[in-house]
Amino acid sequence: MSKQKIRFIINPISGKKHKDHLPQQIKEHLDHSRFDHEVFVSQYPGHATILAKDAINQHIDILAVAGGDGSINEVGTTLIGSDMALAVIPCGSGNGLSRCMNLPLDPIKALKVINKNHRRKIDTVTVNDQPFISISGTGYDAKVAEDYSKDPRRGFETYFRYIIRNYITMKEQPYTIVMPDETLDVKAFFISFANSNQMGYDFPISPHASLWDGKVDLCIVQKPNPFELPIMGGYMLDGMMDKAPKVKIIQTPEATIIRPKAEVINLDGESVMMEKDLHLKVNPLSLNIICNETQK
Repeated sequence: MSKQKIRFIINPISGKKHKDHLPQQIKEHLDHSRFDHEVFVSQYPGHATILAKDAINQHIDILAVAGGDGSINEVGTTLIGSDMALAVIPCGSGNGLSRCMNLPLDPIKALKVINKNHRRKIDTVTVNDQPFISISGTGYDAKVAEDYSKDPRRGFETYFRYIIRNYITMKEQPYTIVMPDETLDVKAFFISFANSNQMGYDFPISPHASLWDGKVDLCIVQKPNPFELPIMGGYMLDGMMDKAPKVKIIQTPEATIIRPKAEVINLDGESVMMEKDLHLKVNPLSLNIICNETQK
């Protein structure tokens, strides 16, 4: 049986984990009877995309990314529609997609999952033709993502600081949501577009979101007052955000969200400027990903 080729792309700045030992861990724990491997370290924004496209041209079988949700987006969206499989070594701050798929956060254990090479296809979603894999959104969470992306400090403490700051300063906005069978006018603090159920840090924003149901969950959240925050937090931590007050979740294969103005969105944890109207469309089962054998 011929070996498969696997390329590792390491984002050296994602998350708080030091990755200096990762090449050696790959050398020691990858199954070399099954794989020939090579390791690259991304050097600048967009470099991982170049390395991913080069891997496609060289007919690499598996592209493994060591980073967070932003790195996974940068590499994984390049593979949409191809036969190549995405593998993940979670090294980010929130690691939303990895938590949703129950992937181990320990690099050595993640390598053991890669060794099994158990694959399945998952959905991806586009916003104005820009693809994402896990979570995107507009409003409050997008502003938090924008502020966090500009801060060189990583980790939950930094993230939490912007959660609090923007909660104090931001207000609800009016949105019109146009879907195939329904149009809604709503006021929302933020709207998350959930392909997976995780915002990261083990915070499930949409507990019933699925990576393979052909739908994206629109999580419409009104601004809670300070007394309601602990209640909403409890619902989120219990995986019951769909039952929380001031939360409405709609599943749809496609939608257009009309905002008051053009502003940034959160695209898998990265801040991206987009025009006023956002068109979302699910691309069913469009990406191969390596997951646990227990993942049905």
